[in-house]
Amino acid sequence: MKDLSLKRVVLGAAATLITAGQVTSASAAPVPRTGTTRQPMSDALFTGPLVAPNATALPAGHWNIEPYVVDSIQYGQFDNDWDSHNTSNSHAYRSVTLLEYGFTDRLTIALLPSFGYNVADEGPDSQGVQLGDTTLRMQYMVHAFSEGSLLPTVALSYAQNFPTGKYDGLQGHVADGLGSGVLSSTVGLFTQDYFWLPNGRILRARLNFTYTFADADASVDGVSVYGTPAGFNGHVETGDSYSADLAFEYSLTRHWAPAIDIVYNHSQGGVIQGSRAADGLITPVRSSSDSSESISIAPALEYNWNKHYGVIVGAEVVAAGRNAAATVTPQAALNIYY
Repeated sequence: MKDLSLKRVVLGAAATLITAGQVTSASAAPVPRTGTTRQPMSDALFTGPLVAPNATALPAGHWNIEPYVVDSIQYGQFDNDWDSHNTSNSHAYRSVTLLEYGFTDRLTIALLPSFGYNVADEGPDSQGVQLGDTTLRMQYMVHAFSEGSLLPTVALSYAQNFPTGKYDGLQGHVADGLGSGVLSSTVGLFTQDYFWLPNGRILRARLNFTYTFADADASVDGVSVYGTPAGFNGHVETGDSYSADLAFEYSLTRHWAPAIDIVYNHSQGGVIQGSRAADGLITPVRSSSDSSESISIAPALEYNWNKHYGVIVGAEVVAAGRNAAATVTPQAALNIYY
């Protein structure tokens, strides 16, 4: 089907949300209608949306633990013209746990280990639960939001991806590959702000930007997650990527909050280069891939018992894309703060 119309739907939804967000900020006069009460910030409980990280630092000595369970279902593929084509369904089950610690009142350190199991559309599934890549993130809060402030919370982030998951040498067991083989760095700018709607309720907004680049190429031997065949020996140069994420959470009640992320991703094309040994011959191999981009939306519903415990359930849907996988990713997480 043509995805130009789908792009219009997504962008229209984004415009509607942005219009809804054009309300008075904390620095302006109260906007509640006559007879309504302006909701105190302490009354609004949030877990955070599915995708956008929090710009606010954890207080020194405090932990935030958030284990996710995820099922990424690929049902199609977008071509270079933003048209989608159906494919056989495959499932990528993942468990990713966010472990955050407040090192100081401005510096937060996070570790994100991941595990998973792949159900392939063709060939055997994973032989068991596999280790994925691991991310270490450091985040420094430059400015903290307060009522009456003109500035949102602003934080700078640096993350290192460690290639701890399998990615090559996968002869006969491609589904065991959960890693990238690439040591990569991600720099980010995170922001968070609060708005009061005409009914007095709080709308919390996040706008985050990230840029990822590889610190070195991935050495590849044999069958790999990059589609290389048996007998291949060489390397893969992954292209840089960047993303933008606009997210909203609405404090419907003290405990309930609907949330949504609108995410744009862009990745440069990569290059595979090396040689393949087969039938006593060594053949040079070189291939490249085009750049890709996608627009996804991630609606979710949060429930918070108190400031220490909350849950979020939702799904991220790739609504439009170019040279990208068409996926629906249901997920749930438990948030624990102490």
